[in-house]
Amino acid sequence: MSIALAAFLASCSDDSNSWNASEVCPESGRGSFVDDRDGQVYKYTTIGDQVWMAENLNYNVDYSTCYDNDELNCDFWGRFYALQEGDSDILDWNKVDTICPVGWHLPSNEEWSQMIGTVGGYQDEPTALRLQSTSSLWDESRGKGTDDCGFSVIPSGYLYESGKGTYMYYGGNFWSSTMKDVYGAYEIGIGGVVGNINSSGEHQLSIRCIRD
Repeated sequence: MSIALAAFLASCSDDSNSWNASEVCPESGRGSFVDDRDGQVYKYTTIGDQVWMAENLNYNVDYSTCYDNDELNCDFWGRFYALQEGDSDILDWNKVDTICPVGWHLPSNEEWSQMIGTVGGYQDEPTALRLQSTSSLWDESRGKGTDDCGFSVIPSGYLYESGKGTYMYYGGNFWSSTMKDVYGAYEIGIGGVVGNINSSGEHQLSIRCIRD
């Protein structure tokens, strides 16, 4: 092997190992806060210059559902929300503007993309693992996450209007506040890799709020 080739390969190896959780999302930037609306306590984590909820929102409103329509499931999975206007695919802005605690808001697609870029990138397995919890609930095909940033995605999947779940144990699906087109808002899927897709009027998704 030539000296030049050896140097190139070493450089590539260094780049792949350059990501450092202690710099990107130090443990000193984690804590908890109280949602004054109902007294629920949520963990938060700091990733880059953003502060995110580190648990799925569990605020009870009439457009939210628990997995299998069992209130006890909300204590673990959080609630699944239908933020659309009626049966349409268009976001209801009153829901979007009021669903998160005071001082927090539903993240835009741009804010999601900033966080994902800070941790790695879209369609990237290491990024997904860094964001996924270490829970044994993850399907073997996904593997346990490393949860380097304390974001702790659980494999909650999403719900249909019936309250039945799909993609559960394979990934977490989250709302953004940005319409992609007339057919739905941007939806963030984390599991295996990190994806950015269209939401559907039939889907109820988890929510992670971001600090104002």
